[in-house]
Amino acid sequence: MLHSLTVYRSTASPRTLFDQTIHMKLGTQARLLILSGSHAVNSVYNRILTPMLPLIVAEFGLNYAQAGLIVSAYAAGNSLFQYPISFAADYTGRRRTVLVLSLIINALPVFFFQWTASYSVLLFLVFISGIGSSAYHPSAVAMTAEEMPSRRGFVMGIFKAGGDFGSVFTPALAGWLAVYLLSWRTAAQIFVLPGILWAVLIWFVFQDNPTKRGPIRQEAKATLWGLLGNRALVFMLVLSSCRVMVGRGTMAFIPLILAESYGYETTGIGWILTSYYLFGTGSSIVLGKISDRFKYTSFIVGMLAATTLVLALMPLASAAWSFFALLIGLAANLGPSQGPVLAVMTEMIDDKSRASSVGLLYTSNEVAGTFSPFIGGLIAQNVGLQQSFLFYAVISAVATAAGVAVYRIRERQILAGG
Repeated sequence: MLHSLTVYRSTASPRTLFDQTIHMKLGTQARLLILSGSHAVNSVYNRILTPMLPLIVAEFGLNYAQAGLIVSAYAAGNSLFQYPISFAADYTGRRRTVLVLSLIINALPVFFFQWTASYSVLLFLVFISGIGSSAYHPSAVAMTAEEMPSRRGFVMGIFKAGGDFGSVFTPALAGWLAVYLLSWRTAAQIFVLPGILWAVLIWFVFQDNPTKRGPIRQEAKATLWGLLGNRALVFMLVLSSCRVMVGRGTMAFIPLILAESYGYETTGIGWILTSYYLFGTGSSIVLGKISDRFKYTSFIVGMLAATTLVLALMPLASAAWSFFALLIGLAANLGPSQGPVLAVMTEMIDDKSRASSVGLLYTSNEVAGTFSPFIGGLIAQNVGLQQSFLFYAVISAVATAAGVAVYRIRERQILAGG
């Protein structure tokens, strides 16, 4: 007995023992908060330029389509390597390492915004930051799902709220810093720090779990075809992609509506967007907790149907108060629907392919999100900013229909004992 104990101690490296000690000392709730915090940091780089778009548009003399292309560049980088990296995380079991590298690569390009002398250089840096983000969600969602398997609706609601937390404070802080420092570039540089600091925290708190599986080509093929053969998952891909198209497109043009139609300046736009995400954060936590007691898919359908109605009414909002009322409705339904979506995803896929399934989901999300702002910009140039929201109402209706399909498939699976 003593001999076997001695052998075990001699084969465990100090690095491994240190990781295990830190992981055991921190409870599930603490680890969940750290992962949710990493989601907040990831959201920083997705939202940092949003309140600054009017300044960027003015400086470079951009039209609506070119402004939308800035948002599309981040989404394009985010979509390219999402699935390959997520499969690598599943195949190797090194989800922590993937998550740490994601945060670092997402953050570093922001530092170089100071030297963006041209629009094309800005697009390139935003694109590289998006590549860093492409590695984030698959590993982070899979790691989060492991913390409280029996309460995934609540856990994913907290995780979603973490992302919203970053979205809440980034627009207001970025807008204020841009005005205070008299430079959107200098203001953006400050935000490199959260990514680096949180990457270090994740590295020391969590562990990799190296795995041994079959030949990589065989495993990759089996995993991909296994996921695509899941009908409910395919409809979830359609639903989530449409949901992201709506969110990415509307967030690209809401700041421009506030500036051009209602006369708000950068600081005011930042605070309005902060309020939008703050309301969404509260809704994510409350609805995530409630969804554990009911069927996730019914919640998803209800929230997307409400989103469709709000978007259809946007062109009729001639007064500021009516526009803000619709923004509240959008905040309460569109963003918070991500929690139940992730809960359904992690529930229908086993742990071996969980990061890969999330990677496939976010790949489809980002491909759709890449084109959404640009297409919306082209439509806005022809019919006007607020009228272009009818396009997003149609996309939201498609997402709602896909949600109904998922609900019916899941019900049949339950009746069949699956």
